[in-house]
Order: sequence, then C-alpha cells, then structure tokens
Amino acid sequence: MLSEVEKKVLARIDADAVVEWTRELVRIPSVYRPQTGEGEEAAALWVKQRFEQLGLETHWEVVAPGRPNVIGLLHGPTGGRTLMFEGHTDVVTEGDITAWRHAPFAAEVEDGKIYGRGGNDMKGGLVAAISAVKAIVDSGVKLNGTILIGAVVDEEGRMLGIKHFVEHGWGERVSAAIICEPEDMRICASQKGVMWARVTVTGRMAHGAMPLTGVNPIYAAAALLTEMRKLEAEEISRLGRDQYLGQPSITPTIIQSPVRGEPQNNVMPAQCGFTLDLRLLPGQSPEDMEAKIQAILARLQEQGPAFEAELDVIEARPPTATPRDEPVVATVDAVLRDLTGRDPVYGGVPGTTDGTILHGRNGVPIVTVGPGNWLIPHHVDEYLEIDQLVEATKLYAVAALRYLGVASA
Repeated sequence: MLSEVEKKVLARIDADAVVEWTRELVRIPSVYRPQTGEGEEAAALWVKQRFEQLGLETHWEVVAPGRPNVIGLLHGPTGGRTLMFEGHTDVVTEGDITAWRHAPFAAEVEDGKIYGRGGNDMKGGLVAAISAVKAIVDSGVKLNGTILIGAVVDEEGRMLGIKHFVEHGWGERVSAAIICEPEDMRICASQKGVMWARVTVTGRMAHGAMPLTGVNPIYAAAALLTEMRKLEAEEISRLGRDQYLGQPSITPTIIQSPVRGEPQNNVMPAQCGFTLDLRLLPGQSPEDMEAKIQAILARLQEQGPAFEAELDVIEARPPTATPRDEPVVATVDAVLRDLTGRDPVYGGVPGTTDGTILHGRNGVPIVTVGPGNWLIPHHVDEYLEIDQLVEATKLYAVAALRYLGVASA
C-alpha cells in the first residue's frame, strides 16, 4: 500500500512533461561516429542542464574526446545508503534512414508511443529516473540517503563510460543500482555475461600446389572450432537451461584468412583467425572459460602438426545474479505490486548492461527494470510506450523513497 508521503511525491509527476523531456533527448542524435568525432556530448549537456535545474551536485567527467559522463547526486541529510539509477546517453546507428517510417530523431508520437532512435534504448529510462528525482525535489521530501544518477557513455561499445565511473571510485559509493534499460517493466535480477575472444592460428605459408611444404592454419582453426562446439555442449550439459537466461553459448562470429594482407587463390596463408562470442550464465566466469579454451589450444598443438595458436581476450564481463531478497530487488518488487495491483513479472537480460561492470568490479547489487519493449532496441522505427515511461517514473520515485527512507516530508 502506498503511503501518504509516496502519494505526495507521485502527485508531483507530470506525465506530459516526462514525455516532452524524453522527446527532447531523443531529438539529440548521440550515435558515436568516430570518423566525424560526433558522440554523446550534446545529449550529456542536456542531462547536465536538467541536473543543475534540480539543484543536484553535478559532475562532468570526460571519458574520451566528446564523450563525457554526467553524474548527479541528490543528498539526504544523513550518510545512509546511496541508490544509483544508471543509464547511458549513446545510441546505436540509425542504419538506412529510408527504411524508417518515422524519422529516426524526430521523436514523433503516434498511438501512445514515442518513435525514435534511442527512445527505447534507453533515453526513456534515463529521463524517467531524472523525472522521478524531480518529483522528489518538487515535493520537498527529504531522504535518509543519496540518489546518484549516472548518465554514462559508450554502453553500446566497450562500456568505457561505466569503466571510467568505477575506476574513478564512484562505484565504491553505491549501495545498490537500478539499471534503467528497456525490459518491459520486468524485474530482471540476472543477466548473462559476455566474453569476446580472438584466436589466431599460425602455420607456414606455402604455394597452393605444394601444400606439404607448409602448414595450413585453416585446418587447425577448423579443428579448434569443432572443439569449441564440444565445449559449448559440455557447458550446456553442466549448467542446464536457466529459467530466465536460457543456455550458455559459444558462437564464432568472424573468420579471417589470411589475418593480414590480400588473399590469393593459390596461396596457403600463414595465419587464420576467428572471433568467439561467449555468453555466460551464473556459474560460469570469463576466467574459467579462458582457462578451458587455453587447455584445448595446448592439447591440439601437442597432437597436431606444427602450428601455434594464441588466445586474446578482447572483453570480459561476468554474469550477474541478485537474490530476490536483496533489498533493492525486494523494494522494486513491492513497489510494482503497490503501483499496479499485480504480481510483477520476472525476467533475465540476455545481453549485458553496464550493471555487469558495477557488479563485477564493486560487488554492487543490481536489478534491471525499465520502460520499453525489450525486443525493440536497435530496430528500425524503434519506439517507447508512453504508459510504461510514466510507470517507470513512478516506480523509480517510490523505490528511492523506500530504499533510502524518508527523513522528513
């Protein structure tokens, strides 16, 4: 049941204003385009201006040229907990603009939806968090702890923004985090991890008419890929199928031969390389999977012809699983029940979010819950349901009140 203080805060949420703020932010293209230097700076400036309007302690931290994190803090009168609302300002490319029925950055409204690149993933969630804080500020309610909103860069890439955030000590201040990604307002307490790895196999270059004078790295690479399929089957057998995340996977995504230089029909290359995309379940770790792959490489090198195989881990983010009785998850669960009168729907994040870095490096309990159809990110004519946008704003406001506690109303 909602308290009188919670009702007081909810009454300060202006749904039309939340929609308009979302449309303003969607209209700011924030695709990272390294060839032109365009990035998230304009969108980050919009966020900074909102923080300053609300009187938040605001930090502008440049991660890379044109790519700043913006951090806003609403302090309570006591130390208490710090609840983070996490979002990112970058969006993926719009692709072929002619394929869109709605202009990618026009933020048009139709049939209760806002259309535009990044509205769903995830400017809507970020605006909902800012709007929730605005409602708390406007209500005059004082909290027993601190709200931290992190609007970071490069979530769609190497997650440089959240890495910068934790490397500069911010993660140590966070008691728990709500990741505001689009999940249809499902409570996602677990998410897959990811490990991207590059395997380079080196043989000996030779004429295609005289292959026995060299060592063909492509055959060795094929043998290694077969072993990767076996390893995937072993991991599926060992872990089974997760209720929310499905099964683990090892997916070859890029194969190159030769690795450098021009291919020729009559030249057996010196090297063959392939990239693996591993998606990990709780119970797996990037370190363990790296060790298993290294063992396979060593075994095949001992058994086969004279070739060398090198493994390079490009990126590693651990899977996460937050218990349902963890205070931040329990709080979100209870608030959704009180707001909707329904049992919450639970799910899992099939990809990875910035939350994997927060959890992996600082042990921060995380839960992912936010507005937007979870199957729509990165699609042409991406959209965000306005009803969910407003619901998320209410959820974030009341969750902050309950998780941090109220000092005075």
